[in-house]
Amino acid sequence: MKGKFIVLEGIDGSGLSTQSVMLANRLRTSGRSVVLTKEPTTSIVGGLSKAALNGEWMTSPRAMQLLFCADRAHHLENTIEPAVSRGKIVICDRYLFSTLAYGYVSKVNYKWLRYINLNFRMPDLGILIDVPAKTSIYRLSGEEDNLQLFSDRERLTKVRQMYLHVAREFHLKVVDGDADAAIVSEKIGGIVDKFLAKN
Repeated sequence: MKGKFIVLEGIDGSGLSTQSVMLANRLRTSGRSVVLTKEPTTSIVGGLSKAALNGEWMTSPRAMQLLFCADRAHHLENTIEPAVSRGKIVICDRYLFSTLAYGYVSKVNYKWLRYINLNFRMPDLGILIDVPAKTSIYRLSGEEDNLQLFSDRERLTKVRQMYLHVAREFHLKVVDGDADAAIVSEKIGGIVDKFLAKN
């Protein structure tokens, strides 16, 4: 069986982690071999990225995006590509589209962001879980660790708008994530099932 690379994207609080796990479980139940991963990764570079996001050390927005890209290159070479080549379905919670959306809102030049990220493999299927900023803030209100650099409503609104632009540019499927997790999971599962049936 040919491997596939599936990416889930969305603003903080969109339910990415929950939906990634639910999708992985759905596919495993149907007999598929799945690798569930995410960005930033647990690598040394990924750890630096997370520490900067959490305010443990400071760097420029441009340097931050380069860290994400370095982490992504390592991720592709050591996790994603080997798994896909072995016929596995890789589900990734965040990928280069996060860099484009969040990086742009951090005032990093979009053409530059796009240029450095177009060198990376595109996913076989990309899904944007779309939620309004007010839903994101509500969901994150009890999770202080998740209230990182982009937790205020105005910024999240801008990131969401940019994500929708990116979704149009890169042909991501958009799912309304402002509903019960089980309902959203069924929508995502339907998209993935249809994709896999054709591929």
